[in-house]
Amino acid sequence: MHTKRWFLWAGLCLYLFALFAAGCAPQNAATAQERDQADGAYAVITDDMGRNVRLAEKPQRVVVLSTSLLNMADALDGELAGRATVKAEDAELPERYAAVPDVGPVYNVSVEKIIELQPDLVIASEVQHQKLVSLLEQNGIPVIALRSKTYDDVKRNLAVFGTIYGKKEAAEARAAEMDEAIEAIVAKAPQDHKKVAIIHATPSSVTVQLETSIAGCAAKMLHLDNVADDTQTSGTMEKVPYSMEALAEKDPDIIFFTSMGPAEKIEERIRQDVMSNPAWATLRAVKAGKVYVLPERYFLLNPGLDYPDAVAYMARLAYPEVFS
Repeated sequence: MHTKRWFLWAGLCLYLFALFAAGCAPQNAATAQERDQADGAYAVITDDMGRNVRLAEKPQRVVVLSTSLLNMADALDGELAGRATVKAEDAELPERYAAVPDVGPVYNVSVEKIIELQPDLVIASEVQHQKLVSLLEQNGIPVIALRSKTYDDVKRNLAVFGTIYGKKEAAEARAAEMDEAIEAIVAKAPQDHKKVAIIHATPSSVTVQLETSIAGCAAKMLHLDNVADDTQTSGTMEKVPYSMEALAEKDPDIIFFTSMGPAEKIEERIRQDVMSNPAWATLRAVKAGKVYVLPERYFLLNPGLDYPDAVAYMARLAYPEVFS
């Protein structure tokens, strides 16, 4: 009997390991090689644009352009020469960086301000800053562009920061803490594979998110079946066009909304494109009152080291009978 239990427990552990090793995995994943593998350089980092960035020496003046990456530098006691502006409603600025010069908001950073800081490394967003990469490199500034959506992204980015700051073991320990926290949540989640739809609204459009989005990755971890995941896509697409016909056909058990933009404009877009359709009221999730708005702090901006909190938030909505 004890032997049988041991095998069952071992099987569960292997299942969870496989889930976190392979789940929500993107393409062009960032990797890092340290000096003993990097042809004499301090490190060679392959970023999420597929570029090999050679760092001759350990960076001393780092500028971070992505809000979600600041906590990673903070967790490793990393010093910064500059950072993106952090709005209080979006994220909490680590105290150690309060006096660090800011170079403008993430979506509109100032190249001039960055250059004035004379950085020896800029860490940028692969999504938002692609056009800046060549401009900065023309000024002799190395740039590492990182993607920040899935949990795999978070752990890889943390490993990259560990290499940059020479804190590999600390980065691995922090990743292990996140793994442990998420595994505890996932182990409690029922495996009844409820169907979910994740609708993303902006002032101009409504789309449906896939497992490569933040919310989609969290849903996959929690054994929730995203009704859009069978859509044929390519690359790292995280959303597809919205269709009420397709939504009605899939008839999800739960509907999550994520958004980006002013609340009043988002509400108007949802009323026009979603709720005005008579089919909306017939959906199982709507009739059961299982329609939820996910907070931007966790599901628009990447939660970074708070990914376990994002997963826990969704778990409480999906399984209130389990997660009080």
